[in-house]
Amino acid sequence: MSQNSPFAFTDAFRDGLPVPIPRFTGLPKYNFVYGHNDPSEVPAETLAQIASRVIARDGALLGKYNLGHGPQGHEGLRDFVADKVARTRGIAATRDDVAITSGSLQGMDLVNQLLLAPGDTVILESLTYGGAIAKARARGAHVVGAPLDGGGLDMAALRGILEDLRQQGSGRSTSIRFPRSRIPPAAF
Repeated sequence: MSQNSPFAFTDAFRDGLPVPIPRFTGLPKYNFVYGHNDPSEVPAETLAQIASRVIARDGALLGKYNLGHGPQGHEGLRDFVADKVARTRGIAATRDDVAITSGSLQGMDLVNQLLLAPGDTVILESLTYGGAIAKARARGAHVVGAPLDGGGLDMAALRGILEDLRQQGSGRSTSIRFPRSRIPPAAF
């Protein structure tokens, strides 16, 4: 088969496959799909300097999963997180109480496995990360979108949603917040 030949195994594919992923043609001007940062705001030179120092210090460990720190993640970062939650939230924790995930979806998956049972109701912000919705649904949860106002969740609408769920006899109601969202006011 030459380099320019079409993929020759399509005859072996099973029936009923979804439509192939379309070819990437570039990002739209206003892209709200992924967690992209404004490239002009990324301190690339500073990051390169820091990366150089870390590679000089820990480069020999790059061949080890989690730099040899085990499945809970980098020990120094876990120490930092434990210290921060102690100072800012009053939570007594050590590095052994902290797990560093490889992204928000892994974190959501761990929390969902702990809290969600099939049939539970999850209230998410109506404008939220699609992965949060997919992960909750994958656990068999019913997802309800809560509208937003200028300060985050619309608390009056949330009260209405909770009341509707109570009237419907929803046995359990679990609320999961998108990780970057603000904390509701204490008055709630």
